Amino acid sequence: MKKILAVTAVVLIASGAFAQGHPYQNKGTPGYGRGGGMGYHYESMTFEQQEEFTKLHDEYRVKMRRSMLDIKEVNLKIEREMMRDKPNKNTLNKLIDERARAQGEHQKEMLKYRLEMKEKFGVEMRGCGYGNWK
Repeated sequence: MKKILAVTAVVLIASGAFAQGHPYQNKGTPGYGRGGGMGYHYESMTFEQQEEFTKLHDEYRVKMRRSMLDIKEVNLKIEREMMRDKPNKNTLNKLIDERARAQGEHQKEMLKYRLEMKEKFGVEMRGCGYGNWK
């Protein structure tokens, strides 16, 4: 009987620990049904603002995809050059400079988009999870 009571107590305590859920869930932070994460601000916008936001966001996503493809292409060129028997240092240096330029342009576009969203909609762009991009 004592063993059954002990096992029952352990099971009840363990089930209570699992039932509490995610540690951030009850702290008033965004996520898990609290309306947070990407797009949480979308609900408070007017229909016209939502349309403009969606249009700008779609344009941004296309730019970012192209930018990432450019960076990946340069990375492939670098890998191809490194696979040669005798990689050319000058070619590698040019490719590294090209990659740095592409990454810089990518970063500038990201910041431009975030600032534009903040100016037009008063929106602080947030990433997935709890990171805040200010």
